[in-house]
Amino acid sequence: MTRPRYSIRYKILTVVTAILAVAILLYLLLATKIFRQDKTELVFELNNSVVKTISTEVETALRGANDKLRLYALLFAGNQNSNSSSLSAFRDVITDDPLLVKLELHEQTSSGAMNRVAQIGDEHFAKLYGIDEKFFSEVLLKQKPVPYDTIKASANAVWNATIEKGPALIGMGISVIREGAKGVPEKILVVVGYLKADLFLKNLKSSNMSQAFIVGADGHVLIHPKPEIMIKSPDFSDSPIVAELKKGTFNNGVMQFEDQAGAQMGAYSKIKFGGLGVVSQVASRKAFVAVQSLIVRSALFAMIILTLTFIATVFFSRSLTRPIHRLMWAMERVAQGNMDTELKFKTHDEIEVLSKSFNKMTLDLKSSRAELRETNRDLELKVIDRTKKLEEQNRAVKEAQEALLRTTRLASVGEIAGRTAHEVLNPLTSLMARIQRVQSRLSEEILSHKNVLGEIVGAWRGDLEKNGVDGFLNNLKKPSNVDAKISLLQEDVGNITEIFGHWDKDMNLLTNDTQFLLQQARRIEKILNQMRSLSTISSVRRTKLKGNPILHDALNIVADLFAKNRIQTFENYNAKIDEIKVDRDELIQVLTNLLRNSLHAVLEAGLEKGHGFVRIESFNEEKKLCIDIVDNGIGISQENQTKLFENQFTTKSPDLGTGLGLSISRRFVRAFNGDLFLVKSEAQKETRFRIELPLDLDEKAGVAA
Repeated sequence: MTRPRYSIRYKILTVVTAILAVAILLYLLLATKIFRQDKTELVFELNNSVVKTISTEVETALRGANDKLRLYALLFAGNQNSNSSSLSAFRDVITDDPLLVKLELHEQTSSGAMNRVAQIGDEHFAKLYGIDEKFFSEVLLKQKPVPYDTIKASANAVWNATIEKGPALIGMGISVIREGAKGVPEKILVVVGYLKADLFLKNLKSSNMSQAFIVGADGHVLIHPKPEIMIKSPDFSDSPIVAELKKGTFNNGVMQFEDQAGAQMGAYSKIKFGGLGVVSQVASRKAFVAVQSLIVRSALFAMIILTLTFIATVFFSRSLTRPIHRLMWAMERVAQGNMDTELKFKTHDEIEVLSKSFNKMTLDLKSSRAELRETNRDLELKVIDRTKKLEEQNRAVKEAQEALLRTTRLASVGEIAGRTAHEVLNPLTSLMARIQRVQSRLSEEILSHKNVLGEIVGAWRGDLEKNGVDGFLNNLKKPSNVDAKISLLQEDVGNITEIFGHWDKDMNLLTNDTQFLLQQARRIEKILNQMRSLSTISSVRRTKLKGNPILHDALNIVADLFAKNRIQTFENYNAKIDEIKVDRDELIQVLTNLLRNSLHAVLEAGLEKGHGFVRIESFNEEKKLCIDIVDNGIGISQENQTKLFENQFTTKSPDLGTGLGLSISRRFVRAFNGDLFLVKSEAQKETRFRIELPLDLDEKAGVAA
């Protein structure tokens, strides 16, 4: 029997193994890339969240301590014989305060030296750590002296006051100038306070993924979870992330950098007090340990799958090729003239059918009639074979068409997803800005009103418990401490009436803000419904509207963002005829997108607060309503001006833009039979985009030039 040069069995093994190996390799490469990207984003988000949280808590704590230092200065500056009740009350404040340990009042002598004239401290803290007065006046001052020059120069300062074998402390100082009777400065006073660092250290130790620490305005370590570093207070100014923090370009940010320890990933956040900052960083190799472990496990699992598949293919190919070998043997015997050869297979597949056909062929060859029937059967088999091939070709064509259709749908879904993300961003940003404004008003105004009511009710309740109803009523008749012309009852009623008046105003503002939030939410819902249904731009929803009010509404939607960033806005509506036929939501979508682009351009220009502006104008030209969006931002380069309206082109970072905004905006405007284009762009002078829309005029109407 002649053996084939290339066995089908080995072909199956080779092809299956090669395909599976390539698939596994591609999977590992893709998984490695995706895992590293996801891990990088996760590390950045975690570090950014940590530094923001810590900076907020540290700033709040330091400002609270600063207020107590100023209160101490007001009570005792220039009045060393303060009454014992005030001193006792303030000592109770220091004892109950979770941060303050000791306060000292220093006075500058005629020689320029600073002399301590008053002090107050937490006796429980001193007993707990076994420290006495010499610790602050001698030991601590010798190793970590008070920076009087810095305090007097900048009015306040914060420094590391932790020494070896001592508690973890932070120093804080403020300067006070005492004026004489005629307002002439007499003496310079410095209030020095020492704060416990335990609360800050607890926050810094809250994350096992990264190492967070606080640096001072000079780049030296202020608070660090490692005691040896906090005691030495090394200078980290050479660290790239600390240098970026001191540069002050942004209040917070994330970055990858190299230092003496190797590749690092970190985040920083400014503390808006004393020039401090929070830094959180983690070694890249540590961050990607889990990724490498996952890749190794995936590779091992893939090798197991590959091995099992190879073994299964070996048995499968063997079961497939054994009947073929027997068939080849039988055919060779028939070729030698042995017509009694018979094959019997119970494989219940094509092999069994082929063996039966073979047996039948050998029987038919014994006679001429059998030869004729065999010839016809052979032709029939060829037709069947051709039919199967045609069916296979048709099936392949259908599969290719289905694959092309799936690819097209996936591309459409990707475009729709990008459009949805970009268009939802505008109303979502407005929602967040308005919610922040509402939150600020709730925390500042309404809480203060609640406190006033609480004080009034508390005073009434205390008076009732102490003096009874008659005494309470008599006290209400007494003259007010604020205005002797009115009674205490009139003063309290006036305060309550004023609070109710403020509450009416606050409820009106909250109602308006709620309507605004509901309107933006409906915009988001409409955008999502449009994208979900893959709807095309049509004129079904267009109605005749006035353009100038729509421009004002669009600017009002993003007004919170402009106010937050202190960017001026101007409105010049010179169009005398502004009737247009558009979809109001789609036009507002276009306008807010352009206004938001202008805001980002002004921010990127780095202008001083209050010098950036965005102006929206309207005027008539022929039978069109022209709308211009003008800003003095960073401008657009000549190279990028030709690419502005290309799909997915953007110069922004991924969290600010997708490159779909201008493309979609032009599509909307052109669906209104108008156009959107760039008029001119000069950096920090004028960048002007123009929207042209046809006026919806009656036959007898005209346009003012």
